[in-house]
Amino acid sequence: MRHISLPAALLLCIASCARDKTAGTATTAAAIAKAIAAKPAAADSILKANGQTSDSFEAMMYDIASDSAMSVAYAAARKK
Repeated sequence: MRHISLPAALLLCIASCARDKTAGTATTAAAIAKAIAAKPAAADSILKANGQTSDSFEAMMYDIASDSAMSVAYAAARKK
């Protein structure tokens, strides 16, 4: 029984870590997008304050758009 439990536990841990990363990336992107929408003239400083450039933020948005779970998480975070 121990041999079955350990692999199952590892799979659950990996799935949980991936879910946390997905939610974290989507939440971060949504927060940045909301801040930029509120103050478009300050977009560069908002990106810089969040450790992003316009290119890296664009890449993050493409990553979110290409992943259905991240897209759902992003949409939910934008509505909050």
